[in-house]
Amino acid sequence: MMKDSLLGKYCIVTIGHVVSKIGEIKKVNNRTIHVDWGHKVMIYLNKDFRWIPMTKEEIEQQYKKSKFTAETLNRAAELGIEMK
Repeated sequence: MMKDSLLGKYCIVTIGHVVSKIGEIKKVNNRTIHVDWGHKVMIYLNKDFRWIPMTKEEIEQQYKKSKFTAETLNRAAELGIEMK
């Protein structure tokens, strides 16, 4: 994984077809990736990082507003992601 290509991208956690969490990648170094999930920052070892980092545009295209809970819609708005 390229460090610079991950920084500032987003991770989505789904339960079934509903988006339950949105995280922003805040820091990447040789061994760890730091993801801000809104309520706390989690640190993952590179080998344990299982998400596909996405840009705002990719999230906006791939996920519809109906797939978000009220909480994750608020989180998306905080991150500047506009759901349609």
